[in-house]
Amino acid sequence: MSGSSKTVARPGRNRWAPFIGLLRSEGAVAALLVWVVVAITLAFLNAYWVSVVVMMLVWCYLCTAWNLIGGYVGQVSFGHGAFFGVGAYGTAYLSTTHGISPWLSMLVGMALSAVLAVIAGYIPFRRNLSHLVFALLTLALAYAVFYGVSGVRALGGTNGMFMPLDTTGLAAMRFQDLWPYLIVVAVFNTVLLLVLQVLLNSRYGFIWRATRDNEAAAAASGINLLKSKQLAFAISAAATAAVGGFYAQFVGFIDPHSALGVHVIIQILLFSVVGGTGTLLGPVVGTFALFPLGEIMRVELMSLEAGSHQLVYGAALVVVILLLPGGLIGLLRRAMGRRWFSSFKLFVPEGAAAEPLPRRRGSVAENHEKVLVAEGVGRDFGGVVALRSVDLEVRRGEILGLIGPNGAGKTTFFNLLGGTFPPSRGRMELFGQGIGGLAPHECTHRGIARTFQITQTFGTFTVAEAVFTAALPERTFDEAREIAAQVLARVGLDVRRDVSCAELTLSEQRRLEIARALATGPSLLLLDEVMAGLTPTEVTSVIALIRGLRADGITVVIIEHVMHAVMELCDRIVVLDAGEVIAEGLPAEVSRDHRVIEAYLGKRAQQVAAAAASDNADRQGGRADDDV
Repeated sequence: MSGSSKTVARPGRNRWAPFIGLLRSEGAVAALLVWVVVAITLAFLNAYWVSVVVMMLVWCYLCTAWNLIGGYVGQVSFGHGAFFGVGAYGTAYLSTTHGISPWLSMLVGMALSAVLAVIAGYIPFRRNLSHLVFALLTLALAYAVFYGVSGVRALGGTNGMFMPLDTTGLAAMRFQDLWPYLIVVAVFNTVLLLVLQVLLNSRYGFIWRATRDNEAAAAASGINLLKSKQLAFAISAAATAAVGGFYAQFVGFIDPHSALGVHVIIQILLFSVVGGTGTLLGPVVGTFALFPLGEIMRVELMSLEAGSHQLVYGAALVVVILLLPGGLIGLLRRAMGRRWFSSFKLFVPEGAAAEPLPRRRGSVAENHEKVLVAEGVGRDFGGVVALRSVDLEVRRGEILGLIGPNGAGKTTFFNLLGGTFPPSRGRMELFGQGIGGLAPHECTHRGIARTFQITQTFGTFTVAEAVFTAALPERTFDEAREIAAQVLARVGLDVRRDVSCAELTLSEQRRLEIARALATGPSLLLLDEVMAGLTPTEVTSVIALIRGLRADGITVVIIEHVMHAVMELCDRIVVLDAGEVIAEGLPAEVSRDHRVIEAYLGKRAQQVAAAAASDNADRQGGRADDDV
């Protein structure tokens, strides 16, 4: 990364601030709620209800672990019953058959579950398959483990396994009384909640949330989607296996139905959705609200058919889906405001609009006259030819316009450059290095940044968080903060830094997309219809912004249908039609080309474009005279 930046004064930092912030965080509030329930249980409830609360905390832990992948990354897993069962069976088998400590056995189960998650998630994450495909694959995993364990005699088959009460104490994780189990599972919940809070306050939290909100924008920001999803899935699976080991020791008996049954994932989803996914308090509140109610109904409806208490769960789920989007925590947030409790708050310093923008590539880019070279580039989708053959060169420091009728292949060409999918044929080089077939985050790291025809934002982020997250990959927190400050000032969004991305106007969303792209430190910026839908005044300001980017050494390729802006802004224009280049040259030359007129402009548009190009030429001539 090249480019200088001024040192921005920051408010004094207390070395204890991170610790204090953790204690006041949402995760700490959730942990405190767990211990309040434990204290009430030990003080006022009998042995039966102590056992109920132990199981309630087991489900609370399961929902919290699942929430990492399902709530914060947005990948709904139906396979967590398998990880729960692997932890339970692993601990039971190793501790009873081989005499290994259940604590060590639990670690083995966690490792196996993490490996299993990485294997199960690789294909859908690597090929960027839909969320539904991922959910179905994890469901298939759960059934495979269920029937696999049922056929293993060493694991008890369908009859299950007993854990004899030969040794008691913390080392054996077996106790004569119920209250030690309550303390142990409460500690499990506390550790998980605080560890997740620390992770969510780190770079991983921003990356996971960005992945959940908008995968296309996250990848264009330089985020490795495969790595981020795999990491979250592995952590979630390992955490789930840990409480499976505790469950086996607490119950003393496990079989495929109790440890691997489909009811495990059903109740995880139920409690999490009712409480509110994507929050640390949601799974806790959802479990605490529904599990005791279900237990009471189970006892009261004991004379009816078994499982009648599930009607309560079903009714609660229907009510939440229809009336309470975001669950119980979503309701509280709407009532109390977006910022509640002291969750991690991003500090972005004040930036100066005149500061040079960051660059990922420095001397290498400056030494190449040709930034981008495309030769015979094409893309087919089955039998449909979206891009036939494009030959194009982009020179250092220029603003190149890419125009053409709808369906000409302009955005498809951008998608190829940005790594959305590989070209079917042809060669693409950036600074003399091939980029065909690279993943989107790899293209970003090479120095290509892009915006989208339909704005892609991170809906749950503030403006500052969105730009900061785009600057974060391969940089430190402090570097990303400084870059975010510079970019926000440059695009004119610094006064809107704490506003939610979902609340921005169309013009502000367009600027935010440019800001997100600039935060990655590009040498080549691809702008896809950033002026669409803007007023004339807003178009003028965007033109001035783009011209300023060239002064920072950023080469720009722009797709645009606002023709007067194209003619006024661009140094050179390339025209596509039916997936091929039909014209290339200066704006005035292209506007007079009869093939362009027939394919795109029309006679009236030709006159307007020619007049704008002539005015632009006069202004440039006037500036040249002034220089002389």
